[in-house]
Amino acid sequence: MSRIVLVVMYCLILTAAAAASSADPIRVTAGQRESLGIVVGVARTSDLVPRPLLPGRITLPNSSVRLVTARSSGVLVSPLVAVGDSVVSGQELAQMESPAFVSLQRDYLQSLSQLDLARATARREEQLAEEGIIAGRRAAASTALLRDARSRLEERRQALALSGMGEKDIETLARTRHLNPTLVLRASLSGVVLEQYAQAGERLDAGGVLYRIGDLEALRVEIHTPLDIAHLLEKNTRFSLPDEGASGRVIAIGSEVHAFDQGVLVRGEIESAAARLRPGQFVRVQFETARNEGSAFVVPSTAVIHVDGRAWLFGQVEGGFEPISVEIVGGTGRESVVVGSLTEATSVAIRGTAALKAHWLAQGGPD
Repeated sequence: MSRIVLVVMYCLILTAAAAASSADPIRVTAGQRESLGIVVGVARTSDLVPRPLLPGRITLPNSSVRLVTARSSGVLVSPLVAVGDSVVSGQELAQMESPAFVSLQRDYLQSLSQLDLARATARREEQLAEEGIIAGRRAAASTALLRDARSRLEERRQALALSGMGEKDIETLARTRHLNPTLVLRASLSGVVLEQYAQAGERLDAGGVLYRIGDLEALRVEIHTPLDIAHLLEKNTRFSLPDEGASGRVIAIGSEVHAFDQGVLVRGEIESAAARLRPGQFVRVQFETARNEGSAFVVPSTAVIHVDGRAWLFGQVEGGFEPISVEIVGGTGRESVVVGSLTEATSVAIRGTAALKAHWLAQGGPD
């Protein structure tokens, strides 16, 4: 037999031996397991797949934010609350001195006097018309003037209300006929003062902002979400904020892909542990999406190795471990969610996998 034939036969024998070895379990004694630091754990099943942590920012819905503005131009005399203070609806927040506010009161009182005069004139001429002393057309004209006087008074009343004067204060003005230069600004929402924009002594134009108030009981989170994860989401998908111990649900999924990160803005409602969060706070958010094709298994990420572009676990068998091919379908930095030939009773190596991988590759590795 020639030398070349002997070499070929020898190579074939080695290949067959390697294949046979790679099919066998990786033999590991108890002493070797201890010296190599191999630790075993049980893969747990999960119908929900946790996704990687994503950046988010805590916000307030528009319905939970109010701006307190100067309804008339004037000077801010006394701001009564500061940033961080809790307020209730109707609470007095600031006082202003406003000549424009005084003018509105004067116009209202003038309209009130004109209404009294028009009412008296219309009543007298209606009586004269019934007695035939004056023509009915003259009485009708007086009635029309009375309606106009009522309309002007209502217009001036609405102007006072829009300037920030309360209903009781308007009634007091009508009764006492006393002009008040001090305009009181009140909260229209119960919540917390988030920002203060003006200080005592500043002159403000009509519409100038004094405070921003928010109801912190209704928080939202805006999450920048990659497209591959956004496609798996729907309204009411659950998410968590692991660092804050909070959780919530998705309420809106954006339709536009942002140019700077090619992601979609997803908005969620915080339902628990909102007291630990503040508007503007940056957080990390984790979605949990349902798996509809059977259960997945959660293992520590240290249990997963990669060989030839495939993911593997080392399942415990009698006398050692055997490689199990798996597919990673989700997870976090610390845990991976996989599918493969696993059961609820499967025990896998979660530490010391590098040593098992080296031993396995020495035997020939995957087929």
